[in-house]
This record gives sequence, structure tokens and C-alpha cells, in this order.
Amino acid sequence: MDTPVLIVDGYNIIGAWDDLKDMKKNDMGSAREQLVSILAGYRSWCWERIIVVFDGQSFAWEDVDGIEIVFTGSRETADTMIERLAAGLATNYQVEVATSDFAENRAASALGAKVYSASALKECLAEKQKSYRRLTGSNKKDGMMLNDFLNKSVIDSLEKLRRS
Repeated sequence: MDTPVLIVDGYNIIGAWDDLKDMKKNDMGSAREQLVSILAGYRSWCWERIIVVFDGQSFAWEDVDGIEIVFTGSRETADTMIERLAAGLATNYQVEVATSDFAENRAASALGAKVYSASALKECLAEKQKSYRRLTGSNKKDGMMLNDFLNKSVIDSLEKLRRS
């Protein structure tokens, strides 16, 4: 039971992180993809599994870049699905849930899950990145990316071009 699994309340996190919140104003699909992309960068060295749950109209479960994405059916909310997943996985995993929803926080905590608010998850990811860089001896100069030099509007424009 030492193996951690992270269950993410997808739309809740998107609505709480400023960069994703801005992105969703123009294209919710891009905001979902960006969240999954961010999380995919951490899965292999932080969590055994990451499951991102979104409210949906038709049930779907897929794997994208090693991240399990769940869209609930029209008769089930993401909160209900998260609670069922947390309860079911608790016997085999150390369950962690990311949500800023107060009721969901309480329900997940009652099931024994460690709960991160949206801001705490962002801080956790930043800390894990720092730890990884210390562990590997890498620094910013070794891993520079084009995104480090472009302003947000240029990055957004390039992303729109990529998706068209």
C-alpha cells in the first residue's frame, strides 16, 4: 500500500489554476489537454497512476500519455466517481486526491486519502520538480525550453496553430 495513486478533479483544478482558467475561456479542450500534459510529466517518478476525472455526458475511460482520463456518464458526477475510485483503490494504493471542492475534500479524507487543494497540488508539483532537479543535478541552463523565453500570448498562438 506504499504505492501512491493520484486522483484529480479535472474541472476543479482547471478552474483554480490561472493559466488553465485563462485557457479554458477560449478552448476547454486545450485546457484539459494542458492539465493532462502537465501531470504526465510527473507520473513516472511521483505516482504509480494518475487518474483525471471530468464530468461528462457519456462514460469514457482512456489513456493519454500514461494518464488515465475518465469522463463520467450523464447520471454520475465527477465527485461521485472520485469517491468510488478512492474507496476502491484504497486497499492497494496510497490514495491522494486533488480538489479544492470542500465537500469532496471531506469525503476523500474520510476514506483515508491525502487531499491536495488546487494550490497545494501546484506547490507539490513545483517541489517535486525541484527535488528531481537536485537528484539529477540538472539546473535551468541544462533543460531550457522555448517556452522559457516566449511570452504567454505567443505560446497560446503557437498552441492554436498546432491544434488547427
